[in-house]
Amino acid sequence: METEALIVKYIDILSETMRQSMRKYKEETDSGDLFNLTITQLHYLHAIKDMDGPTFRQLVERFNVQKSTITDIVNRLIKRNIVYKKQSEEDLRVFHIYLTEKGKELLAIESMGYYHFALKMTKCLEDDEKKQFTELLRKIVNEIEG
Repeated sequence: METEALIVKYIDILSETMRQSMRKYKEETDSGDLFNLTITQLHYLHAIKDMDGPTFRQLVERFNVQKSTITDIVNRLIKRNIVYKKQSEEDLRVFHIYLTEKGKELLAIESMGYYHFALKMTKCLEDDEKKQFTELLRKIVNEIEG
């Protein structure tokens, strides 16, 4: 089988295994709220965390969507007590969006789910193999993010 085809096959297997692992982690930690979020909502939560209190305009620029789309998603997250908005002290027309404690907790749970999957995925590797694997992943990510 061609190398790229094997890579696709293994990525597919890893993706499915990761989904199963995350489902199992959800059940073990009783974190249903996390898994009731859409992928888009999760992307927004990560952006809000990474951007540390972005404005609606900054989210529009980041995701290249209309402001009404941002407003709709943020309002849904506000209703679920996952994010909140705070009026800017410099410009009262501007609002910044922040994660609530619940939002921070959901992202921490997600991160721990990925951590458990990484442990499961690498438990068959020796220490030197883990270092090689980590270096290969770093190289791939650097190329992709370019």
